[in-house]
Formats: sequence, C-alpha cells, structure tokens
Amino acid sequence: MAERLGYDSVWVHDHIVWGTLEHREHLSSGSVEALHSNQLPNFYESLITLAALAGRTERVKLGVAVVVLPLRNPVVFAKQTSVLDVLSKGRLVLGVAAGAPRITEKEFEAVGVEYRKRGKITDDYITAVRKLWTEPVSTYRGEFVSFAGVQMYPKPLQKPHPPILIGGGERGLSDVALKRVLALGNGWIPAYLTETELEAGKKSIELGKVAVGRSDEKFIVGLEMFTGLGDSEEDARLAYSTTLLKNFRSVEEGLTRSLVGSSSAIIERLEAYERAGLDYVELKFMYAAVPELYEEMREFARDVISAFR
Repeated sequence: MAERLGYDSVWVHDHIVWGTLEHREHLSSGSVEALHSNQLPNFYESLITLAALAGRTERVKLGVAVVVLPLRNPVVFAKQTSVLDVLSKGRLVLGVAAGAPRITEKEFEAVGVEYRKRGKITDDYITAVRKLWTEPVSTYRGEFVSFAGVQMYPKPLQKPHPPILIGGGERGLSDVALKRVLALGNGWIPAYLTETELEAGKKSIELGKVAVGRSDEKFIVGLEMFTGLGDSEEDARLAYSTTLLKNFRSVEEGLTRSLVGSSSAIIERLEAYERAGLDYVELKFMYAAVPELYEEMREFARDVISAFR
C-alpha cells in the first residue's frame, strides 16, 4: 500500500525482547487507544519482516531504525543483511545503534551480552560487518569478535555496502554518536528532534567529515517522528494529546517534536526540516485501529507527499 501511494520507504523497528510492560509504556506504533490489556506484545523480528516486505514491493527503500547491533552475531548479521540487500535489489537502509538506556537493558541480559560495554561492542561489530561485506576474504581481530580467512557471499548489491545510519539522539547529536557517524557510518538517524536540533547535528557532521578526510561523501540524515493529521491544529491536538503525553513530558513538547496538525502545517514543518538537512522521515502514524492507519496514509500521500513531488 505504501508503495502504491507514493511513499519512498517503509521502516521497521528492532527489539528481540518486548514484553507486556514495554507494550504498554513504550509505543512502537499506533496510539494509546490501540492498546488493550488482552493483547499479546507481538513484536516481529526486523530483518525477517523486511525480507517479507521485499517480496511484496519493488521500489520503496526498506529501512530499519534501529538494529540493536550488540545483540546480534556480527558474522551472521553480515550474511543476513547481504542476502536481504541482494533479494531486495539494493533497497536496504540500515540503522544501527548500541541500545537505548533502560528499555533495552533486559534484552542484553536475556541474550547474554554485557550492557555496560554496548558502545564498544557496537563499534567492533560495525567494523567487522563492513569487512565481511566488502572483502573477498576477511580477517578481523577485535575485542569482541575475531575471525580469519572468512569468505562470505553474496556480497551486498549496493556498493560498497548498504548505507549505515547511526542511531542516537532524542535531544541532539551526542559526541559519542558523532564520533561513530564519522568513523563508521554513512549518516545519522535520531528521533523526535526539532528543526533547530537537527540542523545543529547536521552542521556538526559536515564540519567533522572534513576533519576525518570524508569531505566528498554525502552523509544521510533521517528522523523518526510521531505523525498525525487533523482538519485543523486544534482537531489534531485533541485527537493525539493522550498519545503525545505518554511519550513526552508535555503535550506542547510532543507537538514541537512531532508532525501533528493540518496538512498545510505539516508541509511547512517538513519544508523547514528539509532546509535543516533532513533526507528521510520515518513516520510513526498515530491510529486507534488499522483502518484508521490506512485512511491516514492515504490522506498524507494525497495532501502532503504530493506537495514534494
């Protein structure tokens, strides 16, 4: 449906462990009205889901924002993502992060990975995956993964490899995320930033890439945002205030960090984000039931996407 309506990409999230508490307290999609006490906390695995979507689409980019990389075996992960890129004919966009505070800690415990070392593990694994993607015979000795003389095929269809967008930043680009973007990534994909915060992060990347000798490269900037359409600003505020309040400290903060309002207001916001350097928007539509989601997708495509064509 997204492809037919003219969307450029479809996105999934990534968690291995997702229980009833997370289901109630951390909305991955939808809105609070969509939650019921008798629901199972089904959270589909990201790469398998994208593989299924690859078989049902032809054009849209297939994005994940973001894979919690320390929870994955990097050699197996390199193989899975290579095959996914080949089968999708080069449409994979890969967001990667070390894992968010609090919400992912129990996942590390379940998988048997040391949570406190997640940043160092992430850097080690990205380096290993990039070698496996690009070298005919790969040898790597890191602190958390080592292998020698490994031949892994097929290689990704995209060359040199699918873009790696580094996650991190719900208030701006942190020093740790900036260092990872410049050293190991091809871009940055934070969540819920204002136009000013996004522009500041983009400028830091542009300055930093010169310092590390990557000035000729294009760095992609994406952004995850709650999204809700209304006939007017007040209608949208009333319709989505409960969900925004559940995810932000106040409704007002939620409105400044989300795409909520009339079509014309959202177009103005997206134009401002585009001027700030935004390339991708991962839209988290708020809806109480799937038919509402479909209708909202249609309206957004008709009234908003058409303005950027």
